Amino acid sequence: MAKQGRKPAHKELIRGKSNRQRMWEAMREKAEGFTGYHIARRANVHDATVRSYIQSLEKAGYLERIAGADHFEEQTLRLTKDTGIEAPAVTRQGNASTAGQGNEAMWRTLRILGTLSARQLAEHASATVTVSLWSARSYLKWLNRAGYVELLAEKPGDRNARYSLLSSRYTGPRPPMVQRGGRLYDPNLGKVVFILKPEGIPACAT
Repeated sequence: MAKQGRKPAHKELIRGKSNRQRMWEAMREKAEGFTGYHIARRANVHDATVRSYIQSLEKAGYLERIAGADHFEEQTLRLTKDTGIEAPAVTRQGNASTAGQGNEAMWRTLRILGTLSARQLAEHASATVTVSLWSARSYLKWLNRAGYVELLAEKPGDRNARYSLLSSRYTGPRPPMVQRGGRLYDPNLGKVVFILKPEGIPACAT
């Protein structure tokens, strides 16, 4: 089992899938009855991480206990709400998590529209979730650094600059993620694709 504690997304991946995704798939395989112990071993995830996700899904109505209600280690649960392949993102309180939805909306908008300014990206992406102009500018800056989008501005610092998504760099439906430490991680490829060196000199990851 992996050690307890949250790791960067690229270190959680096994076979290109996150902890959450592997746990969800293991639950779907044994939908009529499973234990946390089984999910932890099947998904190769620490017991504490499995417990936290199971408790969140239970509060959200995805799971119900069918035996061993007193102790988590003895509980048997079943899947009552199967929403499909993608693992549900829920908070510890059982509410739908909005984490990452802004990036998802921006990445989807870029794929659909292809070329647009930061302001246009923020406006179109906000159809499903609120995306600020600052967030759009920041995300485009990171994608440009990593070679995903091309800057079409005529002069540096143009606030109305337009960016174009390079068709060869559309790697899949999951949005590249900006991580701490100046890294851009692409979950479609399962690897860090760009690193910003501490001294400010950018370097693409291999």
